[in-house]
Amino acid sequence: MRASDRGSVTLWMLGLSMLLLIFGGLALDFWRALALQRELAAVADSAAVAAASGIDEERYRLTGEVSPEPDRARALALASIEFQQVEPDEASVALDIDGLEVTVTLGEPIELGLLGVLVRDSEPILVRASASAVPELVP
Repeated sequence: MRASDRGSVTLWMLGLSMLLLIFGGLALDFWRALALQRELAAVADSAAVAAASGIDEERYRLTGEVSPEPDRARALALASIEFQQVEPDEASVALDIDGLEVTVTLGEPIELGLLGVLVRDSEPILVRASASAVPELVP
């Protein structure tokens, strides 16, 4: 071993420790975002089903068509979201052009954890989830 090689293992270990910290922070932030996305997807799914159950009763009685009433569907979806005690920053309930399909979209920002120290002035990551439902007449 030469005298110029002294301390090289220490430098290598320091470098590997820094890489481990960076990749660990990336993994933690990724899994936090994935867990939030799965939670929002479950809430959006149940809200879409609730919204699709808000059918327009007068239209059904007159024509036999099963379609959601926009105001009632929106109110049922928002009530479902509130009941699940989730407060997303972004929540929208939309009906398609035919007025049959209800789509609920939820979004919430997530702050960077360990990587926030390394990346300054970064915007939070916006996690979104959406679900659609169509009311059906079950005989």
